[in-house]
Amino acid sequence: MLGRLTTMRWLGIMLLASVIACEQVAVPSPSSTSSPSLSAASANPSATPIVAREETPRLLLSIPYAPPTVDKLGATATRIGGVTPRGPGSLAVDENDRIYIWDRARLRVVVYGGGKFERAIALPYVEQEANALLVDGDRLYLRAGSDRFASIEYEIDGPTGALLRAVSSEGGSIYPRRRGRPQPSATRDSFGADAAGLDYSYTSTPQIAQSRYERVDLARGAVAYAIEPAPEKLIDAYVRADGGLYELAADFVGVGSVYVYALLAPSGVARPPSPPIAAPATPLAFGRPVPDRLIATLAEAGSVDLDAQSRMAVWWLASLAKERTDLPAPPYGPLLLARWNDGSKLDVVVDGSLLFVDGKIYTGPAAAYQQLASYALASPSRLAELTARGATIRIPDLPGLQRNLTTAELVDLRASLSKGFSVSEGELPFMLEDPFPLYEIALGDVVIRTRGNDYGSVGKLRTGAFVHDGTLDDLVRSWLPVPPISVNDPHSLFLADTVVLDQVERGGIQDITRWKASIVRALSAVTPSEQSEFVQVKAFTFTFEFSSGRTETVQVRAGAFTYRGRVIPLAGALNLSLFGGVP
Repeated sequence: MLGRLTTMRWLGIMLLASVIACEQVAVPSPSSTSSPSLSAASANPSATPIVAREETPRLLLSIPYAPPTVDKLGATATRIGGVTPRGPGSLAVDENDRIYIWDRARLRVVVYGGGKFERAIALPYVEQEANALLVDGDRLYLRAGSDRFASIEYEIDGPTGALLRAVSSEGGSIYPRRRGRPQPSATRDSFGADAAGLDYSYTSTPQIAQSRYERVDLARGAVAYAIEPAPEKLIDAYVRADGGLYELAADFVGVGSVYVYALLAPSGVARPPSPPIAAPATPLAFGRPVPDRLIATLAEAGSVDLDAQSRMAVWWLASLAKERTDLPAPPYGPLLLARWNDGSKLDVVVDGSLLFVDGKIYTGPAAAYQQLASYALASPSRLAELTARGATIRIPDLPGLQRNLTTAELVDLRASLSKGFSVSEGELPFMLEDPFPLYEIALGDVVIRTRGNDYGSVGKLRTGAFVHDGTLDDLVRSWLPVPPISVNDPHSLFLADTVVLDQVERGGIQDITRWKASIVRALSAVTPSEQSEFVQVKAFTFTFEFSSGRTETVQVRAGAFTYRGRVIPLAGALNLSLFGGVP
């Protein structure tokens, strides 16, 4: 009997050892870019199915959006037409548990270690809607898709943010391993693989408002799984080389905080980062090497010599463009002026993804040229340096109301700007019209505009944006307060509290205070109409009401309006009726 028990115990130990062996990850395959079909399971097709173990997600990081500081993440503002806020676009986690987040509203990758902000890597040359962030050793990878062109893949030096290589997906992927973005689906969506070849999938079940992540051995089935944390929602998920799985999520409404979760623990020992394939030393665009100087110019933002890193990035992107012969001529002046030490030069006119160079037209997957230029031109450190030549503050809605800043005021201006950082135009607070008073600070040919309590902008055709320390808005109001305006001056209507339109064609009386500043700007000829007048529209009336009890009636007819008994000529006056019924 004792011999039989010993035999049975031995068999039990052998069975337990075989089960434990099933949980071990297969030896990584020689190729780090192998497809899921080349997983460990293919080496053992007779493996028996197992029961997947559930793992509990752990919250690693919580980052509120507000207030807008350098250690937080940005979000593009809500836009008319149902455009919702858009925050960070992708994440990655390295072997030391540092978290990398593609902060698309601020055109940078933000690095957090131990739950704290470490640094930000500016990437103004990357398309804002890029995703698929991957970290491999000291290299970062991002991918930007396109509806009209092949996607772009970027290989970036992590320590410096320099673009080492940009390629079109037409030539294959440069990613060191498979990296996708999980898509909500009722069926399995395979979005990545680890270095051992195990597959990772995402499945959404709307009926129970639940989503599930799985680590899958393609022969045996799911090895482990985790349920997506609630009530957050998925932005991206990242598979580390060792099988650790992480999720980037946001509040349900997408405007409160960003969260990073650890979903699945590593599946085994990952191979060391693979040596990157050497990138070409320098790109060629338009048959020319990277220029020795590249000058970017935008209206009301001035000009700036792009640094060596930016010149290289522009030329990598331009190297992907292809010549076209079926497109129109350039719409306006050059954005980029390329110069070489041999005396040669090229003027590059940019319109989105179109490049006009030396009489030829090129188009390609990149459209970040203006974005990169505006990012450099709106750099708060550059603007702070420009204060050395003096500055003028003005309220453009009130002609002649301006003055030069004193030496002490310039010191305060420089201090406020020095604490800021660049963001994309999309992060600027969205307003259908500029409020009154709108302040401008002119630094020579560069015009800074205040945009809400924390933001500023420069430029006209393509806006460069920045966040300041929060004092700039208070400073400009103290430097140039709105003076008393005579009631006989139509500009005094800027100070009204409400405005009502009375027009038969628009259904009678309606409150259009929403458009007060735009209407007064038109009446004051600050923004003259360039359209033909709608002569078929009948005369109508605006009524402006003030908290003091004052009421002003403005009667509008073809080519003029009447204010306090005076008839004031105004081309296209009847076009003001278009404000009726507009949100």
